[in-house]
Amino acid sequence: MDKQLLYRYFSNQCSIEEIEQVLNWFQTKKGREYIENHLDSGMQRYAEEENLLFYPDVPTEKMLTAINQRKRAPLRVKRRNPWIIKSVVAVLICGILVGINYFMPDAGVGDNEEPVIEYRTISTQNDQNRLVTLSEGTRIRLNSNSSIIIPEFFSPNERKIVLNGEAWFDVTEDKDRPLSIQANRANIQVLGTEFNVKVDTVSRNVQVAVAEGKVSLNNESNANGTEAILTQNTFAVFDLDTDEILIEHSPVENYMSWISGRLYFYNEPLWVVSRYLERLYDTEFIFDQEYIKDLPLSTDMDNQELTKVLDIISKTLNIGYLYEEDTVSWTTNINQ
Repeated sequence: MDKQLLYRYFSNQCSIEEIEQVLNWFQTKKGREYIENHLDSGMQRYAEEENLLFYPDVPTEKMLTAINQRKRAPLRVKRRNPWIIKSVVAVLICGILVGINYFMPDAGVGDNEEPVIEYRTISTQNDQNRLVTLSEGTRIRLNSNSSIIIPEFFSPNERKIVLNGEAWFDVTEDKDRPLSIQANRANIQVLGTEFNVKVDTVSRNVQVAVAEGKVSLNNESNANGTEAILTQNTFAVFDLDTDEILIEHSPVENYMSWISGRLYFYNEPLWVVSRYLERLYDTEFIFDQEYIKDLPLSTDMDNQELTKVLDIISKTLNIGYLYEEDTVSWTTNINQ
């Protein structure tokens, strides 16, 4: 097994395919030997990294009970062997982080005491994406220059995180504890769904694109006031200055193009395509002739620099464009 792959696994930086590869390896003879002989020292080394998402306050006996209940075959652990117990617990924690539906207990808290919840910030830099899996199974993929603030463990009554920038969410369903996302002044609540959220500080809005399920969107400071209910293939823009919410019903794949790396348009009028591009690239589009707005575009291209996207569209529709000072003018002059 590649040591770098194991490092990424315990740092929660693996792709889905890599996670499956590691978990399958843990079932082999060599993988089990690694768990028994090397993982304890490895955990100490990995735990020094701030990216590690292990939770230390996990009761061993309850974890081992959960393992036995979930595995098809009985789990055989030598008695009174804390080395192996620690290793198995560590493997289970990793499994939890990739989707096992097991909720973390409030460790070390008495019946009449409120748990002290610590928070941590996870962020990305330029040209960096990052996949984060929360303790209850929710997956969050952060776009570049973005961050989330998450608790060490969720309270029994709520799940709440704070987002800056852009992220895609695949939320584990919990009807008793909807996930609440604070994105600037916008508040988003969900039960279980897939959607994308972008906090655009330049355009002063919060954009929500729902791929599956249902999402509630309202003002964070007025959570009990008017709300917008967003369903599959719904895109909404929350204006941070006026609190107005604009809702559109259309395919939302292109609002997640930073994940797929592709832009898809099928027989879409150019004004609709331009509206997508405005939001993706924070650029204004204008037309020097009205008929240009309705030119239909069908294309499948890489999500790349705006000028390259404009070149492809102009050649496909046999029109020109002028790009200057964050404004694109579609023109009939193909030489521009």
